[in-house]
Amino acid sequence: MKSILDLSETKAYKFFMESSNYCSLDLPQYITFDKILRYVESAVGNKTLEDILQDKQKKPSQYEKVNYQVLIKKDPQYTYRPIQLPNPFLYYLLVRQITNKGNWREIKKRFKEFQQPNIEVASLPIVKSKYQKSHKSASILNWWEEIEQKSISLSVQYKYMFTTDITDCYKSIYTHSIAWALMGKDNAKIKKGEKGYIGNIIDTYMQGMQYGQTNGIPQGSVLFDFIAEMVLGYADLLLSQELANQNITEFKILRYRDDYRIFSNKREELERIAFSLQSVLAELNFQLNTKKTFLTENIIENSLKADKAQYLSRFPLYKKTGNRIITTASSLQQEALYLHSFSKEFPNSGTLTKLLTIFSSRLQKKLKMVMNATVLIAIFTDIALYSPKTYKNIIQIISQLIPLFHTTKERKDIIRSVYDKFQLIPNIGELQVWLQRLTYQMPDVISFSEPICKIIAKEGHIKLWNNDWVGSTYENSFPYSDICTNWLVTSFTPIIDIDEVSLFEQY
Repeated sequence: MKSILDLSETKAYKFFMESSNYCSLDLPQYITFDKILRYVESAVGNKTLEDILQDKQKKPSQYEKVNYQVLIKKDPQYTYRPIQLPNPFLYYLLVRQITNKGNWREIKKRFKEFQQPNIEVASLPIVKSKYQKSHKSASILNWWEEIEQKSISLSVQYKYMFTTDITDCYKSIYTHSIAWALMGKDNAKIKKGEKGYIGNIIDTYMQGMQYGQTNGIPQGSVLFDFIAEMVLGYADLLLSQELANQNITEFKILRYRDDYRIFSNKREELERIAFSLQSVLAELNFQLNTKKTFLTENIIENSLKADKAQYLSRFPLYKKTGNRIITTASSLQQEALYLHSFSKEFPNSGTLTKLLTIFSSRLQKKLKMVMNATVLIAIFTDIALYSPKTYKNIIQIISQLIPLFHTTKERKDIIRSVYDKFQLIPNIGELQVWLQRLTYQMPDVISFSEPICKIIAKEGHIKLWNNDWVGSTYENSFPYSDICTNWLVTSFTPIIDIDEVSLFEQY
C-alpha cells in the first residue's frame, strides 16, 4: 500500500488538507471541515504566522482553547480521551511548513534513516486506493496484512513473541523530542529555538495549540499521527543502534504506532531486547503498559486480538455462503442477545463492531420479522453504554427500528427513553453528535449541549476555536457555520444508512 512518504510535497499537502484527515472522528456525513480549510487556505495564502497575529507580541501559545476538544469515552470504565480539532489557522500553516519542498525532502530523508532491516512499521498514514472507501479503512486493512497476518507468518521462523505497547503515547510525547527525532538529540539541543529547522517549527506549533504545554501532543488528526511517527521512528533507530552494540541481530520487530510485537528464538535474548526497548523509550518520556505486556510461545493465537480469537473458537453467530450471510440464531432477538453477551465479555472490540454491522445489514432485509422493537432497542442501547466505540453503529440500528412504532407519540417516547438512558453517561460530544443525527428531523427536537450540535441546529453564533489571537480581518469572516452542509442535513431522513457508519463496503 502507498504511504504518505510515497507522495510528493504537493500531494502530501492535499492529503493533509482533506477534511477526513484533518479530523479523524467518525461524524455524520453532513459535518465536514472542507469549507473552513478552504477559507483559511484562501484568506491566509502565503502569509506567515507573524503576519496574521492580532498582537505581534502575543503568540497562540499564550491563549487557551486554541484547539477545540471533543470528549470521547475510551472504555466502559471511567476513562475519557480528548480528541482535538486543531485550530484551522495553525493547522494550515503547519501543513504548509511540513510540506514545503525543502522540509518535505528533509522529513522523507530522515524517515529513510529510521528504517531498519529488523523493524517493520505498519502505521505510517496510508493513502487509500480508488477501490477503498476511506484512508481509515485502508489503514485498518494495512494493520491486518502487516501486523496480524505477518505475525502469524513469523511463527514459522520464531519460537517466542513479546508483545507490549506504550501507556498514553500521545500524552507522553515531549514536544522538544520532535526536533530530537528530526535532527538527533545533541544537534537539536544546540539548535533549540533557532528558526528555520522543521523540528523546532513543529514544536512551536504543538505548543501553540496547547497553551504553551510541552508535555504531550494533540490527538485526533492524521497529521498528529504522522508527527507521533517521527518520534516513534526515532525510537526505532535508537533501539536498533543499542541492539547492534550488544550484537543482537536474530530478531524481528513489527510496530503499529505504539504497539510492538518482537520475535526471537532465544528467550533470554528476547528479554534483553525488551529491556533495551524500555530503556530507549524511557529516554523519550515513554513507559510500557504492564497490563498489555507479555511473552508467549503461542504466537498464532496471540497474533489475533482476544475478541477475534474467542469468536473464531466458538460456534460463530454468522456464516458466509457465497454472497449471503446466514445465522445460527432462530430470531433477530436471539442474535441481539448473543451480541449483548459478547459485548459484556469483549466490550469496545473490533469484532463486536463487525458483528453489529452484519446484524444491521441483515435487519434492513428482515424488518417485517421484528416481533418487539422496544426489546431490541433496549438490548442495543445497553450495549452502547458499555462499548463507546459502537455509538454510531448502535444509533444506526436504532434508527432502523424507530419507524416500526406506528404513532408519532410512540416514536417520540422511545427516542426520549433512549436519550434519557444515554444521559447516564456524562457530556460526551461524540455521542451527542450521533444522537442529533437520529433525532434532527423529528418533532420537538432535543437540544444538545455539544457546541457542534448547536451549530447544526443553528442555535446562535457558536465558536469552536479561540481565534482571538488572529487578526480581525481573518476572524470576522471565519465561516464557523460551514461545518454543516445544510442541504444534506435537511435531506436526510432519521433512518441512517449503513454506508454512513461502516468503514468497509462489505464484511
